[in-house]
Amino acid sequence: MRAASYLCCALLLGVAVHARPLWIAADQSFTATKFVVAPAPNDSSGAKGSASQTLAQNQQNPTTPNATGQDSTPQDALAARVSAVQKQVVPLDAEPHHQIVLRNDFVRVYSVTVQPLDATLLHRHDLPYLAVSLGATEVENAVVGKPEVRLSLEDGQVTYSPGGFTHAVRTDAGMVFRNVTLELAKPQGTVRNVCKQIVPGPVACPQETAKGKKPAAEPADDDIPYLETDEVRVDLITVSGGRDYVETAPKQNAVLVALTNAGLDVNLGGEYSSFLHEGDVVWLPAGTRRRIVDFLGTRSSFLLVSFKDSNTGANP
Repeated sequence: MRAASYLCCALLLGVAVHARPLWIAADQSFTATKFVVAPAPNDSSGAKGSASQTLAQNQQNPTTPNATGQDSTPQDALAARVSAVQKQVVPLDAEPHHQIVLRNDFVRVYSVTVQPLDATLLHRHDLPYLAVSLGATEVENAVVGKPEVRLSLEDGQVTYSPGGFTHAVRTDAGMVFRNVTLELAKPQGTVRNVCKQIVPGPVACPQETAKGKKPAAEPADDDIPYLETDEVRVDLITVSGGRDYVETAPKQNAVLVALTNAGLDVNLGGEYSSFLHEGDVVWLPAGTRRRIVDFLGTRSSFLLVSFKDSNTGANP
């Protein structure tokens, strides 16, 4: 009888240990891991794996001793879990879908491609930036601390953000996402729409003509000013056969971003510089003569971002 009693006690203890409650509720787990969308790069110790893998291991071993040699409490486990998630956040230049193509004192330009049914890592936008979409698409924008939002983006759509947030982008709709992101190195001050509504607020196109005449800035025009801040100006420029874009003595540095219909021949200082197609980028230094030609005869467009504070030159 005594042996049978010991056996019963052991079985009951086994059930009690097995039934020990999980250290975090299911809804808490979702909140902590919602934005972990892809594995992070190796850390400095060479360890591999994603936050979700780390958290799964913690769930399987909820009583791993902590640094003091004592079993972890639920609070310890939660802190470790949150820390694991936070370690997945990377700066913009470490996010593998963002490939830097130009860097100087004024701007960092990234070529961004996210294939269908893929996602970026969680990444920080610490600085203000402009982005221009290459092709129409739909994406899920998951900003940390906010509900996810599905964005429908048009080909050539320009967006501006003051930065200061962390997010991930997912292509759940099964469409490729491509853009050019221009991270602006300096504070931007007041942001104003000119002849295109880029940010919330009025459009103040200075070239609107008198009653009965069309506004000067329409899609058929060669130069449509889009946006202006205290530091930069953004224009949509179109060139066609016999209508080149020429500046003989430009006073401002600028970045040229070729749009999806672009076939551009760039000449700087009277010499050939480059051919540009969709998504290509070139730096245009102040003081150097510019001539942009539509060499395919297809009526090509590009975005021109000019830097007002161009007293000091900058090279790529």
